Amino acid sequence: MRSFSFNLTRHCLIPGIVLVFLGLVGINIYPYIVGNTRTSIESSGFMNTLIDELPLVILIMTLLFAPIVEEFSYRSWTMKSKFWKYFSVVAITTYTYATSKSVILTCFTFVILLFILCIFKGEKRKDLIQFLRILVTSILFSLAHYQNESGWFSVLAFFDRLGMALIACYLALRFRFIYAILFHFANNLLVFVLSYFLVADYTFEITDETHTAKLTEISMFDKSQHLDEGDIVRTGCLPTIAYKLTGSYQKDIMYQPLVFNYRHYCYCSTDKDSSIHFNSRQCFDELVKQTDLRLDTVIPEKIYYLEITDTSRLGEKGKYENTMGNFVKNLRHAYGKMFVLDDGAEEIGITNNINSYWQMDMEILIPHLYEQYGIKVEERDNKDCKIIYISEP
Repeated sequence: MRSFSFNLTRHCLIPGIVLVFLGLVGINIYPYIVGNTRTSIESSGFMNTLIDELPLVILIMTLLFAPIVEEFSYRSWTMKSKFWKYFSVVAITTYTYATSKSVILTCFTFVILLFILCIFKGEKRKDLIQFLRILVTSILFSLAHYQNESGWFSVLAFFDRLGMALIACYLALRFRFIYAILFHFANNLLVFVLSYFLVADYTFEITDETHTAKLTEISMFDKSQHLDEGDIVRTGCLPTIAYKLTGSYQKDIMYQPLVFNYRHYCYCSTDKDSSIHFNSRQCFDELVKQTDLRLDTVIPEKIYYLEITDTSRLGEKGKYENTMGNFVKNLRHAYGKMFVLDDGAEEIGITNNINSYWQMDMEILIPHLYEQYGIKVEERDNKDCKIIYISEP
């Protein structure tokens, strides 16, 4: 039986370049094939706050923190010292748990890494061992960056990141570890430039009898420059606008933003006459018209009907105060599903841990809502509910 002969260029660099190329091409042509745009990444509440309020922090994390920390975690095993091999085992295991929240997967990852990085040795099979080290750590790196994106887009993004990891391994092993960090930095810098600077101009202004409003690009370093004098009645980046401008709580309609390039644009409006009711629907229609955004209405396969069985269990001392209307609205945002409440139950008070529900799978969420708050969730076939997806043209 012929022994496996490992070659850095043949088994690492070339597949990495091919995967990155195919991933980038696929990501860009996929929206045109399926007739829809890719979904924006749903990040945690903490990350959304940073993106909206502290863009400079995101810049530092993206260009400095991520390349250094992630390369030391996933590629430090390429250095000769045994310390860095053990360090890499611990760091990758930590990353795996942080991204998956699965104890079983984390333990499995730890055992496999310990085996191929520290225990699995032998001169006769050193080429195979090196190949396995590169392949396993690269796959784990790509999985750690996996996002819940729609359809085949998640697969394309996975292979793009796998290719990037293979190239970083090649640079660290063929040259020096510092080149892997520089490559990671260059990749993130390119993504940053494309995301924040090379986008079309979507600014516009509205003036009518009730208010003045405008959509304008948010500066990465000066968020105050776009705000006019007066009382701001609506403000936020476009994914936020999709929720705020469509009214407060709507029973049978959910607006779901699928925009990406619009994230760093901000809408603000000021009242001309406080005695005249602010027409948020009119503003939203104008927003869609002037930015050429597309509205696609679909009928969801399932709706999740929430029935309050015991109002005395909705209160829990020391937790975040809310109303059932806002609570359901947040559930829709976190899960992208159509949650529907009993008629007249929107204003019933609930005190909950605001971070608890979006960290759960749907299978866990449903019994949790009943056990914690006495809210029964029933899956029903859809009758009248609609989801309106807001996407780029």
